Amino acid sequence: MSLNNLTDKIDESLNKIVSISDQSLISKIKAVKELRLSTDIELKVIAMKTKISMKNLKSIENLELEKLPREPWRHSFINQYCEFIENFDE
Repeated sequence: MSLNNLTDKIDESLNKIVSISDQSLISKIKAVKELRLSTDIELKVIAMKTKISMKNLKSIENLELEKLPREPWRHSFINQYCEFIENFDE
């Protein structure tokens, strides 16, 4: 096997891992958004408590993750969003 073939195989494997991870993350965001809507938690409340901008919260909920800041902020914003909703206690 040539070096180019090996590199292609590694890239293919990494892309599969990222794809699975992305699908899991997307599923979690969808579920948390449904929870937020069912409990009437407003985005502006999440923005005030977490200090995440409305623009970034809307990007998370619309699954426009490419519009979020780069890592580590992207991961942090998504985690804070999910944790706030999952642990919300009026």
